[in-house]
Amino acid sequence: MERDIQQAMIAARSAYIAALRAALLGPGAEGALPDAAHELIDTSPISQYSIGILFPQEHLACHDSEAALSFYAGASADSGRASVPHYRKRALEEGTDESLDDALNMSTQYTPSSMGMTFLVRGICSAVRGKVSYATYRRARPTDCRVPCTLPTGYVMTAPYTALVSYDRDAGVLHLKRAITEDEQKALLQKTPAGHEADETLRACLRRLYVYQRQGYVREPHTPPAFTADFSGGQDAVRAALQTNGTASAHIVAMRKHLGEHLWSVTVMLVNAQHMEGADAARSASCLFQPYLEVDTQQNDFVLVDSGSLIDPCGMDVEEDGLALLYRHKKTYGTGLGTAVDWAVDDAGHGKIWTDFFPAVQVPPMDFSLPPNGRIQEKELSMKYLSDLTAAHKEEQLASLHALVDLYATWIAAQRTQAQTLAPRYTAAAKRHLDECTRACARMRAGLRTLRQNTAAYTAFTLANRAMFMQRLHGATQAKMASVRADRYPDDADIAAWLGAMNYRAASDEKARWRPFQIAFFLMNIDAITDPTAPARDLIDLIWFPTGGGKTEAYLGLTAFTIFYRRLAYPGEADGTAVIMRYTLRLLAAQQFTRAATLICACELIRRDTGLAPTCAPVYPLGSAPISIGLWIGGMHTPNTVGGKDGAAEHLDALLKSTPQNVRSEKEWHYKFQVLKCPWCGTKLVQDTDCQQHLIGAWGCRIDAAQQHFSMYCPHPHCPFHDALPIQVVDEELYRTPPTLLFGTVDKFAMLPWNGQIGAFFATDSTNRTPELIIQDELHLISGALGTMVGLFETAVDALCAQKGIAPKIIASTATIRHAKEQCAALYNRDVAQFPPPGLCAADSFFAKESVLAPERGVYGRVYVGFMPSGKTRAMLEVHAVAALLQCIAAADLPEEVKDKFWTLTVYFNNLKDLGSASSLIADDVTDKMRDIAMRLGVPRRTPLRMNELTSRVSMTELGETLDQLERITYTAANRQRHRYASDLVLATNMISVGIDVARLNVMLMEGQPKLTSEYIQASSRVGRSHPGLVFVQYDAARSRDRSHYEQFCAYHASFYRFVEPTGATPFSRPARARALHSVLIALLRQREGLISDASATDFDAHAFADTIADIEAFIIKRAEGIEARLGGAAGANVHELRAEIRAFFALWQRLAKESRETAPDKKLYFGRRFMRKPPTAGARRLLRQYKSEGDDPAIETLTSMRSVDTGARGSVLIWEDSDG
Repeated sequence: MERDIQQAMIAARSAYIAALRAALLGPGAEGALPDAAHELIDTSPISQYSIGILFPQEHLACHDSEAALSFYAGASADSGRASVPHYRKRALEEGTDESLDDALNMSTQYTPSSMGMTFLVRGICSAVRGKVSYATYRRARPTDCRVPCTLPTGYVMTAPYTALVSYDRDAGVLHLKRAITEDEQKALLQKTPAGHEADETLRACLRRLYVYQRQGYVREPHTPPAFTADFSGGQDAVRAALQTNGTASAHIVAMRKHLGEHLWSVTVMLVNAQHMEGADAARSASCLFQPYLEVDTQQNDFVLVDSGSLIDPCGMDVEEDGLALLYRHKKTYGTGLGTAVDWAVDDAGHGKIWTDFFPAVQVPPMDFSLPPNGRIQEKELSMKYLSDLTAAHKEEQLASLHALVDLYATWIAAQRTQAQTLAPRYTAAAKRHLDECTRACARMRAGLRTLRQNTAAYTAFTLANRAMFMQRLHGATQAKMASVRADRYPDDADIAAWLGAMNYRAASDEKARWRPFQIAFFLMNIDAITDPTAPARDLIDLIWFPTGGGKTEAYLGLTAFTIFYRRLAYPGEADGTAVIMRYTLRLLAAQQFTRAATLICACELIRRDTGLAPTCAPVYPLGSAPISIGLWIGGMHTPNTVGGKDGAAEHLDALLKSTPQNVRSEKEWHYKFQVLKCPWCGTKLVQDTDCQQHLIGAWGCRIDAAQQHFSMYCPHPHCPFHDALPIQVVDEELYRTPPTLLFGTVDKFAMLPWNGQIGAFFATDSTNRTPELIIQDELHLISGALGTMVGLFETAVDALCAQKGIAPKIIASTATIRHAKEQCAALYNRDVAQFPPPGLCAADSFFAKESVLAPERGVYGRVYVGFMPSGKTRAMLEVHAVAALLQCIAAADLPEEVKDKFWTLTVYFNNLKDLGSASSLIADDVTDKMRDIAMRLGVPRRTPLRMNELTSRVSMTELGETLDQLERITYTAANRQRHRYASDLVLATNMISVGIDVARLNVMLMEGQPKLTSEYIQASSRVGRSHPGLVFVQYDAARSRDRSHYEQFCAYHASFYRFVEPTGATPFSRPARARALHSVLIALLRQREGLISDASATDFDAHAFADTIADIEAFIIKRAEGIEARLGGAAGANVHELRAEIRAFFALWQRLAKESRETAPDKKLYFGRRFMRKPPTAGARRLLRQYKSEGDDPAIETLTSMRSVDTGARGSVLIWEDSDG
């Protein structure tokens, strides 16, 4: 069944692409009468189509095309310019969409007069031969007009109609014989009270024929004979005439440039040779539509050459050298000029290259499964098989894992043999890559030895596998139940039956198996967790894996192992925070938190030894303190305190008083607890209203009246977490009882100097061990200004984690990064090891292999389609594209389960400004455009439009509910009958770039090329996670970077991971130190000397704290020197300045504290947290004040977020006015 749906989706996706191509480029926007090549449309083609138009030449307003060649009649190759893609301002032709804002109409238009391509050839280049095609449109004659029409058998048209039209019953087409006069139109279209029911059908057809007669256009295709650009005369720029029938004037302009022995650069362009007369707008008759240009080596005396093969490797750094090796099979044979290009070329250079205004590239998926072998089967990677829930013996389990490692070692050996056949330029890179593979393999073997020899390690390993198995099982069951009924409440009988019958030993493990890279990564880090002195403990392991590959599962497994091993190996000091997971975006943190919370619930059940009936597993000494998880993301989204203003009690009280009329708004404003459903059973933790507008459900949180403690619980009486969930979201409670797994954003660590209680996470006030493991997801986002601040604050985090002599293991993950070694050095002052290490080709790292596309076998990839406007503004094309995408899928004849997968369109914007503009356009112009499209196609208009938004300006509660609705409310007749409607549009920004996994999102329109390739890959990967995905990219013709990506569309998408831009950070640069060095110093000294309360800033004594100050200074100086050495002096750290700044700050603190003690003993010096809302009153003192906050006291401006890093500039505005006013 699933395979059938996938096959239907692949076919539907192809039809969807064809429909949008017909709508934007043509032909076929209104069907295919009489045929696509000679289509009839009811408006000007300049208005109908938005891309692929060559306008007549006219005076340039400006131009921006360095790549295009220059040529005018009689000019040499070095003089003058050919008519190339350029900008000019013009009035809109009659019939063009004029409903957009006037500002859009007055903006600069992109109206090209030529298009073409540049490519490299080797051989004889005395001539270039190729072929072109294009179309023109003329005004329709009455006899051209026809419409599809179905009249009942036996129906006879009356005389007035037969004089005007003829009916072809076999073809189902109504033809116009002659022009209809206005009087005839009015008379014939009047509705008669006693007419035949088919009369109305006939009148509707006549109305369409009348429209075609008045304003219709007919397409005329042009396919001139093959052209020859002849360079035999010695010139390097020539013009070749095209033999046409005289209805359109166009020619070819070609240029060649000699690059070396038999090597040439060739540019060929198709030019609209017509010129504008006066300042009138361009007319359809003078434009060329759907132009096409092709060059085939069979008609020429040369072969095509890959431009990448000519790059000099001498100028490459080590990473670029490695990328050249990995992507040596990805060829680039040309670039477009005003258009994209594609090619079909063999290894010898034989084939053809052509232009394409609507390029489409299917990116092959990665295969993460085991390669065919006789050593290990997929079932031996089962989480259940590797746990304590099976009868498999320890040696049997370890033998299976040994087989996997042996298989990897065999692959490495084969790669070394293959490396001997590589060209010399790749030898060094190949050796580096395979040496890394060998080291990774050795670490896996070491992990297996530890599992065999260390009983606690093996036990923790099996328990971690059991927890992961339980997590997978509960996640899959919840998803299955949600497909039947999305929302589940405390009285749900299905949940009660499921939990009551649960038997983990008997449950299937088919959906709970490790991917080879996940379990390999697990094994590789066994020693780093169990042995604090192991060399790998100080190494950053970077999980560098394609999006959707399962990175989260890899580090979740290691998280469970770390938690269990710590409890087993260090029973007296294992409480407190063991693992810290950090994210950069609150949406990402909230999404991943749900998955991690399910795992923690499993770990806690194992600790309790419950829920495993009827056959219980052995009991393990895992301590009496609960295994818990805490969400630490900031007071804007979760409460900082239990009581007080904006505390948990205030919000919960408002929720408990909510009514059916206001529960939705109260939930949005006051449900600050983030967790919307029980992670273990799926019961909702919030109240809703049913169809009778009665409250249903219960609030899954409570406050202990006696002790004023906040807790969360599952309202379902059969859930094992009915009394309390091992989840905490209130900061005050987190400091009081540090969670086992701390889940937060990097921003929150900016509060270290402000809040001394944060030291609880680092066991500063207890005998517990410091955190064992730190996980940083989406490392590529920790770059630039944010990365610089994170790197500086990481100094404090590192020192606090290592204060008891044991440094934590650090894991990072990403799918898109460059210069990872340098970035990790700047952030963490550690070396980095990439996993999986690359091999000899990007298509095969053993753990991830590029699949061969085979739709018939269900092997498909995500399809990317690009387009760029011609003669339209970005907003105009945006309206056209969104309307066409929404209307075409609504009109498609597809099964509901297939249509649902394409029903919700995600529109991605690069900033909130563009998104805001688009939302107003969608409300008005998109709706109007959809009506026009529906009328022309003769189908009902899709209405109304239901929009959702995933941006930073939406509350966390609303974000959570939106994601839940997107996943659960499908496009089905049953849902529509219950008035539950699937979302039509999702407007999003880069907030969705990471962490979103909604199976229903399979279509995206990207408005413009994102600034970074990493963002492009991450954002576009949000669609097509489980089904055939489709990404449309609308490029902005006014931006040179967008045009460049469009013109190189195919080459870019064939290997876009290669084009990820380098990132970096400079934590000890002078601007960074000026902004936040004092924060690091305060954070460290507060924890070392116990200055926990806000008022304890007064207690600073440089003499008493001299040893601590010296240690802090030495630690920071050593770290700065280490980073500087790792980056080869590029970190921007000046040690002499750094030392002076450290001492100057402590001297300042000493002076302020002394003044406070001596001049006003009753007025303490506060750190400043109590004054964060408003400045201190007269006489009060503070050491810190919020960055850019009010106040004229000497307090130091201090960050409360690592994103407040931009420096503002003040200015004045002078208003010049006439003296007379």
